[in-house]
Amino acid sequence: MRLSRRASTLLLAAGLFTLFSWITRAYTWYANDLQSDPYLALLHFPIIVVFLVIGGYITYLGIRGRRATRQ
Repeated sequence: MRLSRRASTLLLAAGLFTLFSWITRAYTWYANDLQSDPYLALLHFPIIVVFLVIGGYITYLGIRGRRATRQ
């Protein structure tokens, strides 16, 4: 499936926003949850990892789509 430049830019922006927001959430997870309640921290850790992977994949699709439309 070929993406338009606009769709690729939207994917890139959404991916970067997702990465930014979940990286800050990972920091607060480390600073607050991990030090106060280890059990709660272990419940949140897989959620953080999954959303970081999703954000990375969306960013990858946006970059890949922008490169394909440039050629």
